[in-house]
Amino acid sequence: MKKFVLLIMIVCLASCKGDGDDASDFYPNVVTEFATVKTDDSGTMTQFTTDDERTYTISNPQKGYDKNPSYRTVCGYIPDGQSDTLYSLTGAYMLHDSTEVACEPDPIKVTSVWKSGRYINMHLSPLTQGGTQYWGYRIGETNDGTTHVSLHHRQNGDPQSYTTSVYASLSMNDFETIPAGNDIVLHIKTFQGEQVWTFKKP
Repeated sequence: MKKFVLLIMIVCLASCKGDGDDASDFYPNVVTEFATVKTDDSGTMTQFTTDDERTYTISNPQKGYDKNPSYRTVCGYIPDGQSDTLYSLTGAYMLHDSTEVACEPDPIKVTSVWKSGRYINMHLSPLTQGGTQYWGYRIGETNDGTTHVSLHHRQNGDPQSYTTSVYASLSMNDFETIPAGNDIVLHIKTFQGEQVWTFKKP
């Protein structure tokens, strides 16, 4: 099972300036959604692609990142045609297969779970004292056109002192053997018991 470090990239990128008293001068029209942000061969963020496969050029490119990777993020941007202003950016875990990990998952608080495009997205509220926790998913049984998948979360000895906010995504592209239209049932162990969500594979 892989260890992931949550990348809190940018808190606020665009300044809010205005000459009048209109609230829009101070609170721009920001759209917030999951997106994949790419960097070029100089380590500059130049574009992002939303889950409905719309790609935008970033009008305020951000420098100093690794060269040529893609980051899974919660992206806040100010729409302006095909060249948008990046307003905020929060890193998200891209979950990977940890089916062969023997230990049982630890419980976690769940704020929300939803599907966008080919991703299942999660807003989680783990308890922490700032230590390293581990994240992945496990593939369970498949029967009658339904595949069961579970979030695999390990507390890893991190004391449960205060609540923080974590975003994570699971790509349904990982499930190459599951036909389109079949159900994917996500199970998450919480402190109140197991919660279940069902999604159709695109």
